[in-house]
Parts: sequence; C-alpha cells; structure tokens
Amino acid sequence: MADAIIPGVENTNSVQQEFIDLSKKRVLIIEDIGEMRLMLKSLVASIGYTNIDVEQSGQSALKRILERPYDVVLSDYNLGGSVDGQQILEASRKNYSQDYSNIFIMITADTAYESVVSALEFQPDSYLVKPFPPAAFFRRFERVQKQKKIFETINNARKENDFETMEAQAKIIMTQHPHFASQCLKTIGESLYARGHYKEAKKHYTLVTQKSKNLAWAHFGIALCELKLGAIVAAVKKLEYTINLSRHFLSAYDLLTDAYEELGNLEDAQATMISALKASPRSSERVIRLAQISMQLQDWPTAEQAYSRLIRLTRETSHEKVEYYYEYLKCLTNMMTSSSDNSKLADKFKRTLIRLRAFGKTNPSAISNSFRVEIQQYLARDHVIEAVKSWKQWNRLIKSGQASPLTDAQKHTLKKRLGLL
Repeated sequence: MADAIIPGVENTNSVQQEFIDLSKKRVLIIEDIGEMRLMLKSLVASIGYTNIDVEQSGQSALKRILERPYDVVLSDYNLGGSVDGQQILEASRKNYSQDYSNIFIMITADTAYESVVSALEFQPDSYLVKPFPPAAFFRRFERVQKQKKIFETINNARKENDFETMEAQAKIIMTQHPHFASQCLKTIGESLYARGHYKEAKKHYTLVTQKSKNLAWAHFGIALCELKLGAIVAAVKKLEYTINLSRHFLSAYDLLTDAYEELGNLEDAQATMISALKASPRSSERVIRLAQISMQLQDWPTAEQAYSRLIRLTRETSHEKVEYYYEYLKCLTNMMTSSSDNSKLADKFKRTLIRLRAFGKTNPSAISNSFRVEIQQYLARDHVIEAVKSWKQWNRLIKSGQASPLTDAQKHTLKKRLGLL
C-alpha cells in the first residue's frame, strides 16, 4: 500500500517539484502501430511527462536517440523495418547516448522474449508483453524507477569515469540489496577492467563463474582480460563458451572475430560473423565486416551476398553509401570471371550500376568510379567493344563536367588497355 500524503506545505512543494522535474525530462516512444503509440503517450502523460517525442520507424528513432539523450525510452521490439528495438537499445547503450541512469522499456508481442531477455548482452530495464493493462505498465515503471534510484550513485560515477566510486558503491548496494548482487558484481568487474587492473578483474570474474557457471557476462569479462594479457587462444575458448551460453551476446562474436583475425584465422573469423548475423540479421556493421573478411578470403559469393544485404539494409537511409555499390560490383566482376553462366550476374551488375548512377548523379567522382568498375567488368570478360563504348560515354560526361576527370597517366593506361593507342 502506498504511503499516505499528509497535507502540508512540504508535501505540496514536493509534489510540485516532482511534476516540474518530469516536465523537463524527455520521453521517446517508438512504435509502428498508431493505436499503441497513442496509448503509450497517454500513459506517460498521465504520470506527468509532457516532453514526449514519437517515432514509428526504427531507422528514424535510432537517428534521434543517437543525436540527443532521452530520460525514458519505450520501444516496440519488432518495428517492421530494418532496425528493431533490440538494435536501438544496443546502439544507444554502446554509444552512451542512453546512459544507465535512463529508463529503457521494451514492448513486444512476442511471448518468447521472456526466455531470451535474461541472456541478452544489452538488457532493457524492463519489458511488457502486449496486450497489457495500464496497471501493469504503471507497476513496471514504478519498479524501474526505484531500481534507478538505488543505482543512482553508480550511474553518476559512471558518467564521470569515476570507477573507484562505482566499485565502492556496488559493494554497498550488494550488502543492502542482495537481489541486485549480479548487477553489482558486473559493475565491480567493469571498474577493475576500466582501471587497467586486468589480473584482478580476471580473478574477480573467475570467482563469479565459480559460484554461477551460466553468467555469460562473467565469462566474457574473463575473455576481455585474457586478450589484454596476451592470452589470445585462452580468450578464444572463453568467447566460444560465452556464445554457447548466450547466442545473443553479440559483443562476444565481435571480440571472437577480432581474436581470430589476430591469429590470422580468417576462415573462423568469417564463420563467426555468419553466426553473429543469424543472431542479429539487421546489423549493418556486422554485414560490412563479413563482406570485408570474405573479400580478403576471395570468397566472392559470400562477399556478394553480404554487400547485397548491406545495400538492402541501408537503401534510402542516411547510411547508404556509394562505396557499398562499388564493392558489390567488384564481387560480381570476380564471380563472372570464374563462372560459365554469367547472364544472371550480368543482370545484377546492370541493375546495380543503374542504381549507383542514380544515387550518385550529383557526385562527379561517383559517376567516374561507376564507369571505371563497368569497364573493368567488361575487360575481365573480354568484352572489349562494350568497354570502349563505356569509355566513350564516360569521356563525354568528363568533358561536360558530370564526371570527374582522369590524370594523363590514368587516361593513357586506360586507353592502352582498351587498345586505343
């Protein structure tokens, strides 16, 4: 039962101050269903929040959340586009645009989320499964607020990189609130690692795993320390174990890929990124990494698939880049040189080239590079006549200023390859 409020000046001022504080706080609601957006906005407004932004797509919400911090974020898990709620949470926590003092509540229609959330690397402060009554929302929200209050000193110290205070406060909270022991132990490990005490941090994480074998974050912490201490092979084993415990621990995949690359094992690095994308299929950063590793391996089919996915993920967004099209066209060119049936690949090449030129039409360098890769493709297939036609068209665009010019040396080399000298 809630404590009764005794009428009086102090209590009135306290209530007024609370509403003033709430009016200064910023709320972001991310939901693709209109009726749900209205309901969530009504619920947070009834608490006293007035500064409320609403987004219906993950892409636009992610842009907002990385540009400025929000005190409260309510996000649907499945937003129906290329960015989901978990990606928004991951990106915001990684970039510290949403520090740990802020509230992030996930909302989902997926009842299976409950079995997944405890193993996630970046966990929301709470979650609600649709449909839910207003009373359930208010109970969860109040519970999160109380937890944030308990961890306020730690979160403030984290903002200031005051890791010693973080560690000291974590030990106090662990004594006063034993049910928060896991969060406190994680904070202590983070503090030791951040201060460069890698041997102590490893010992701390090891003790945690001896008491609780299935805490993925503790095994990941050991791996971080192993890498800093130069024990790459040992770190690889720990990271593999971490992923075995939690296939959604995405940073473990990233770090394992780093370790494999450092060992010169590109095949396992590639396999790790493929596994990571099964757990997080919409991560453009990981798609780029898979594409780059595959190109180093000259595994053109895998690289082609990766760049194709990247283009789909970023098309008509602020992340779309002409470079992705160039690399994709290079993959197609290499595939065509070793394939007997090039009709489908040539069709893909043509469609992509059209899109590239439309996307980069105001960029003379992009136009020139599109012709450069087109001519390379023709020459790789011994289609010299088509390559010469492409050069003549390119040359006309150079003279009109629509394409960037070549140096005399570049022009001489190109003409020689085309048999025009």
